[in-house]
Amino acid sequence: MSAGQADTAGVKRRTWLLYLAAGVLTTLAYLFVHPIRVGLLFNAIALSSPVVIVIALRLHKPEQKLPWYLFALGQTFFVTGDVITYNYERLFHSPLPFPSIGDLFYLSVYPCLIAGLLLLVRRRSPGRDRESAIDSLIVAIGVGVASWVFLMSPIARDNELNLVTKLISIAYPLMDLMLLTAAIRLAVGTGKRPASFYLMALSIVALFMTDSIYSWISVHGIVYDNSTGLLEGGWGLFYVMWGAAALHPSMRQLEERLQPRELKHPRRRLYLLAGASLMAPAIELLQSMRKEPVDVPVLAGAAAVLFALVLYRLNGLMVDVTEHRRTEQQLREAETKYRSLVEGMPAVVYIAEFGEEGAWRYVSPQIESVLGFTQEEFTSAARFWRERILPEDRAQAMAAELQVLNGGGRMQCEYRILGMDGRLIWIREEADALEDAAGRPAFLQGVMYDVTEQKQSEERLRQALDTEKEALQRLRALHEMQNSFLQAVSHDLRTPLTSILGSALTLEQANGTLDPEDQQDLLRRMASNARKLHRLLTDLLDLDRMSRGIIEPNRDEIDLTRIAAAMVEECRVESHPIELANGEPMPATVDAAQVERILENLLTNAIRYTPPGTPIQVRLAPHDDGVLLIVDDAGPGVREDLKATIFEPFRQGEETVSHSPGVGIGLSLVARFAELHGGRAWVEDRPGGGASFRVYLPNAAATRGEPARPAENLAFGLPHR
Repeated sequence: MSAGQADTAGVKRRTWLLYLAAGVLTTLAYLFVHPIRVGLLFNAIALSSPVVIVIALRLHKPEQKLPWYLFALGQTFFVTGDVITYNYERLFHSPLPFPSIGDLFYLSVYPCLIAGLLLLVRRRSPGRDRESAIDSLIVAIGVGVASWVFLMSPIARDNELNLVTKLISIAYPLMDLMLLTAAIRLAVGTGKRPASFYLMALSIVALFMTDSIYSWISVHGIVYDNSTGLLEGGWGLFYVMWGAAALHPSMRQLEERLQPRELKHPRRRLYLLAGASLMAPAIELLQSMRKEPVDVPVLAGAAAVLFALVLYRLNGLMVDVTEHRRTEQQLREAETKYRSLVEGMPAVVYIAEFGEEGAWRYVSPQIESVLGFTQEEFTSAARFWRERILPEDRAQAMAAELQVLNGGGRMQCEYRILGMDGRLIWIREEADALEDAAGRPAFLQGVMYDVTEQKQSEERLRQALDTEKEALQRLRALHEMQNSFLQAVSHDLRTPLTSILGSALTLEQANGTLDPEDQQDLLRRMASNARKLHRLLTDLLDLDRMSRGIIEPNRDEIDLTRIAAAMVEECRVESHPIELANGEPMPATVDAAQVERILENLLTNAIRYTPPGTPIQVRLAPHDDGVLLIVDDAGPGVREDLKATIFEPFRQGEETVSHSPGVGIGLSLVARFAELHGGRAWVEDRPGGGASFRVYLPNAAATRGEPARPAENLAFGLPHR
């Protein structure tokens, strides 16, 4: 809600109070500030009541508008009667008679007000509420007896008045009595009694008392002077308080339907009914003591009716003690069984109010075994439960509760909560709404289950499933590697063997007829292919021996430049130009055979995975107490995601070489030989494009598996670790 909306809502809530204060102050000013005591001001006070009733209907929008329109109409009739009565001579140019047309409007007020009250009674009390009707009738008869004796009977016995005058004069206290009866019926029936109800009740009492005093004055022949009298104060309060009742925000609650409920204070009702039933004999006694005439038939008849009605109501109010005790015993037994059942359940049973500030009404003792808190600790604060829930689960739990409150059905949710010892506990909660007499959700009754072990089992099962999936993927990958490896090995073995066999058969079938040069060429090819077979078998055997840890570098002082030059010549092919960037000697204490294997595999890898015509360069660089071997190519380079794994066994690049698939162990041997020397191997992007494979070999032997010392200010770009 925005600030502007909040201000508007605040003004609506305070409008009734502002109107009531202004109305009361204006009425007091009218009574005691004589310069402004004019009929026009009093008419304005009276007219404000129907006006604000209509305004209140637009503000609060009750479902039942007809009762309030009847109230506004009745108030308008009252104002009209005042205007005609107090301005009769100006309007009709004759003295005010009795009865006059003003009395017609005055008496029309009561049917409108009574009808509106009865409509509210019917709306608030679905079905028949005979007990409340009888209670209101008892009180009305008791008050009616006093009204008859002191107000109506003297008029009826006055022989100087004609029949019409008597009827009109008696009609006023009679209508007041009927209005009071309707108000009592509203008060004693079912339904809420908000502030609007009390304002309306005070308005009716003000009208009844003021009219009764005016009637008593008239009966005793006292002429009331409306220019100095104070009775206008009572009528003014009648107008103002009824208007305030309409403006009060609780006016909508007057029409709310409620189911019949048990009487909260039966003794008070009993005292009220007893006092009303004694009204007739008490008035008869009072009149006898004052030596005033007594209407025995009226009082006796009223006493008889009151006695019968009170007897009927006593039958409803008084409860048989034996039956009450039997019911009480049954309730105690049922409660004991229910409590025993609830407290024996392996779960927490609770009853709580809705909302963040809703109090806990009951929590079973299992709360201590589940969360570690006692019943008193857990129910000590409304927010205790909410604050123990993990923040990431809190919104979900509150939303599930709100769903039940909004009529969304049964609450079912799972969340994590912190126990007293800090443990993380999984809770599954299921709950339903308990409704009040009006059918609205009032409490949340539910059960909390500790499902921590179940969740842990599910997590273990999920982890086992993930492990199984991972193992299956690895087995599938190994299977694919195996197939690729067998295919590559078979190719690498079959190709040189085929060449050797072909050359040997040619020599065999020639029977010395070949030229010496051709024979020499065939022998060279046979030797070259035999060396290829030897390298392949050596690589496989070396990889196996290194995996078992039985190979150690045989270090000796050698010239790396000479070895590099020899390997360049040996690996030289027509498809790829190979260049050695170094010419000066490069002494190093390393294993010469393993260095040859490193350079051979790096050159073979560059030739295999770069397009024909791609230049390849070999460089040697001293570094600290070691040497850096670098093989650069201007080919497609190596993908970032392969740089970290390309030196693993049987791992190959993205390119698929159909003519020479490779076994996938060459670069693995490079990395393992480097590790045996205490160094390492890696690949970088070559400036200008391509790949730069680098191997660092220290002269001094390092601990097996210990990474080489990071290089600083290295001319050839050994990366920092």
